[in-house]
Amino acid sequence: MKPITSKINSTGHLEIGGLDVIELAKKHGTSLYVMDVATIRSMANKYNTIKEIYPKTIIAYASKALSITALYQVLDEEGLFFDVVSDGELFTLLNAGVSPQKVFFHGNNKTNAEIEFALSKKIGCFMVDNLYEIERLQKIYERLDLRHKVEIMIRITPEIEAHTHDFIATGKRDSKFGILKEELLGAIDYIKTIPYIECRGLHVHIGSQIFDIKPFDVVVETLLDISLDIYTRKQILMKDISIGGGIGIRYTEADDPPDIENFVQGIAKHLKSYLKKINYPLEPTLILEPGRSLVANAGVTLYTVGNIKNIPESKTYAIVDGGMADNPRPITYGALYCADIANKMNEEKNKVYTIAGKFCESGDVLIKDSALPKIADGDILVVYVTGAYNYSMSSNYNRYRKPAMVFVEGGQDKLVLRRESLSDIIRNDVKV
Repeated sequence: MKPITSKINSTGHLEIGGLDVIELAKKHGTSLYVMDVATIRSMANKYNTIKEIYPKTIIAYASKALSITALYQVLDEEGLFFDVVSDGELFTLLNAGVSPQKVFFHGNNKTNAEIEFALSKKIGCFMVDNLYEIERLQKIYERLDLRHKVEIMIRITPEIEAHTHDFIATGKRDSKFGILKEELLGAIDYIKTIPYIECRGLHVHIGSQIFDIKPFDVVVETLLDISLDIYTRKQILMKDISIGGGIGIRYTEADDPPDIENFVQGIAKHLKSYLKKINYPLEPTLILEPGRSLVANAGVTLYTVGNIKNIPESKTYAIVDGGMADNPRPITYGALYCADIANKMNEEKNKVYTIAGKFCESGDVLIKDSALPKIADGDILVVYVTGAYNYSMSSNYNRYRKPAMVFVEGGQDKLVLRRESLSDIIRNDVKV
């Protein structure tokens, strides 16, 4: 749950990446996102162990979890590929110096401008989400008078349900994502008429924060069965299969996520076994698309406690200098988090607090009923597992300035996102 370099130092403070987080708070201010690079690299290495069993595997980081230049640089060093879902993510990725050939462009409604931008950069693969997108891809390509080959994969709706929050379940038949299986052969026929588009495989994503790994075995079998059917009927080989991402992580002690190495190696073994069972004509490239599980545990958020509000015979609020604008997951999904007082790590947790944010919403509560030491004004609260879907979903609600972010590694801190200024808040305003 905590970054792998976390420890309590001699002063009783939390230390991450060889640095006292209280000193980080003094240096960079709060609220502050802190990312432990060692944890990021460790998770990438865990995913890469799948190649020991099935070498033809690509690990593609799902950028929506956290899309910033510095993170792309680190994961590029670890040999990963990348998923993007917007021209903004793609632009950021290219700014990091990543080859466009390592890009898979997802999205259920890519705009014409996004398709044009991606085509101009000659990205590696479009993950086509619907029939209309194929038609628009063709029209834009021809309007631009391009000459290079365009590779695509087709996202199908697998009609496989994972046990997760309804908002993040994507594999059901009524999902907004993907082509229905009964529409697939017609899409294949249409693609065959376009000489510069090559369909190299099929893609599925069944949801997020999934703890039960059994549905992924079903995904593998579904993709291979459909691929074999396409080959039998159309004499077209699907060379790639993507099983998406979505493996859950531990936000609280109650969570019981799968071990990453066991998960990926189990997938590899099942894939090899099923390929033999159905006698598929080739070994396809397997693509995995982790996002949250690569970066979430690497991140913590530091806040300074301000007001303490005690309501007799009810609850005690500890109110921090951040909240729903830098972490909208609790108010959006009812997401649960754990916290400590970073400057009181050795003190007994004998008080119960509700950690509330500073924003003008009654629902702006980060954590309910958290056991902590007695809190005082100025204490530094650390909330764990905030590396994914915190900054990427953050906002300027109440004209809040988005926090800074630092990477820590080997006793060194590096500012990778500057704190927004008051001028940044009005940079797009136009006076009338």
